[in-house]
Amino acid sequence: MKEHLRKITDHETQVHYLGKNMQNELIQILANAIKKKIVEAAHSEKYFSIILDCTPDVSHVEQMTIIIHFVDMEKSADKDNAEVLIKEHFLGFVPLKEMTGTFMTETILQELETMSLYVENVCGQGYDNGSNMKGKDNGVQRRMMEINPRAFFVPCSVHSLNLVVNDAARCGLEASSFFDLVQRVYVFFSGSTCHWESLTCNVNSLTVKPLSQTRWESCIDALKPLHCELGNIYDALIEISDDTTFTGSSGNMAHSDAEALANGLSKFKFVTSLLL
Repeated sequence: MKEHLRKITDHETQVHYLGKNMQNELIQILANAIKKKIVEAAHSEKYFSIILDCTPDVSHVEQMTIIIHFVDMEKSADKDNAEVLIKEHFLGFVPLKEMTGTFMTETILQELETMSLYVENVCGQGYDNGSNMKGKDNGVQRRMMEINPRAFFVPCSVHSLNLVVNDAARCGLEASSFFDLVQRVYVFFSGSTCHWESLTCNVNSLTVKPLSQTRWESCIDALKPLHCELGNIYDALIEISDDTTFTGSSGNMAHSDAEALANGLSKFKFVTSLLL
């Protein structure tokens, strides 16, 4: 590669393959080759399970990820000592126009057919706890089992645990009040460029972040700034509450909100909850 770049720099060749279209084509060729190897391995082992999840991308298009699992019997001359490996492979993103169980099932079947993976060989399916995925009447898992009764459904354990922890936290008034205040601090600073400027002037490293509604473990990202920079965030709120440049009804509201948030952050109960 170094020699290739040298020839381009010294104008010894005009064929450099560095254009964006050529690079994208090379990446696609490599992706297709890898995908072909994965599908061939799945064919050789026959039975496989599928894992699917959906999320919108930055262009607000719903993307479904397709992952397959299968048991790989490591080929060996000594069959008694053959190594058994569980392989997990990502096969790609599939854009979805609808999020209904019916449409998603049809999309899955089309993708499997395209890759010559037979639905009769599916021995397991794993999805999140969305009604369109796990619904007992019209969910994807139900429709797949109508086609192949051996495609047993197992809900995502991590997603289930996430729901349990979320619900447990919401059941407690103290936890609900604590996380509500954390979110209000982010909303206050992010809702105004002037407020955000006051924050960045006082906080040296971490800035406040919103709470995630789908990943409980990511709450730590919202708590770290408060844990590490609580005093500086408090000073930023006091600075805004005392700033006389904010005038009118909106200014009075900013003063009031900043003072209320500062009082909330300085309470012993909040600091204790933050440490816990």
